[in-house]
Order: sequence, then C-alpha cells, then structure tokens
Amino acid sequence: MFRKYAPTAAILLIAWALWLQWLWQPERQVRLHTTHFLKNVERRNWESARAFLADDYTDRWSHDQTSALGDAREVFSHFFFLTIENRTDTCEWQGADMITHTAVKISGSGDPIAQLVMEKVNTLREPFTFTWRRVGRAPWAWQLTHLDHPALNIEANTSF
Repeated sequence: MFRKYAPTAAILLIAWALWLQWLWQPERQVRLHTTHFLKNVERRNWESARAFLADDYTDRWSHDQTSALGDAREVFSHFFFLTIENRTDTCEWQGADMITHTAVKISGSGDPIAQLVMEKVNTLREPFTFTWRRVGRAPWAWQLTHLDHPALNIEANTSF
C-alpha cells in the first residue's frame, strides 16, 4: 500500500515545498505584510496592527509606535465604513531593510473629518514608503520601522 501512494505523496510534498519557497521570498513577504497591516487598520484591529510595528517605529510626523496607533485610532474613528485599498508598485533592498512604494486609497463614509482624510490621502500623487526590517530567522518575521510620504503634512499634536 505504501508503494502505491508514495509517489503521489512525494509529488505533493515537493509541490508544497516549492510553494513555501515561493511564498517566503522576502519581497513577497513584505508585500503581504504591507497589505495585511493596512487591512488591520481598515478593520480597526489595533492590537493586530501593533504587532506589525517595530518597537522602535518612527515616522516623519514624530510618531512612535504608541502615538501612531493612538492617532490612527482617533482619525479612523470618524469613519462609519472604511475601505483601504493598496497597490505596492516596487520593493527594494536598502541595506538590511526592505522598502515598499505603496499607493493607498481610502474610501468610506463618515463625518467631515473622514471626508478630509479621504481627500488628503486620495489626492497624493506619489506612493507611501514603508520600511520593513526582518526581525528573526523566520521568513515571515518582518516589522514596520518607518512610514513616510513627503507630500503629506500632519502637524504635530494635531487634534481631530
């Protein structure tokens, strides 16, 4: 009986190993992490979003991990319905980090602040830059260390 199923099992095992090798490529993992991070923000699942942020996360708006999530929670609380679409155009290595250039579009409904957020983000011509760092030996162990968009100006200590 073993001889009957061994070739099929071997083929399935090889196919699975090849699929994992394809899935765990650094660029593919970073693209998936970018999408999953934004999906958690869309769902307003802040604890899951926190898991994507490195402890030393920073951005050009003087946020750290805690303040970035706190401000995001406050901003996205103005939405009744929210959809965040993204398209990663390029990924590139920069030293030990992987950088993605990701276009983001926000749609939904909410109060006037939600409308303002959608207008600001959706009129940006250039993509956002996400900087990811591998934090372990596992191929899926990536964390967001920096987020940037040079045309998006957010005043420090802005109250929504």
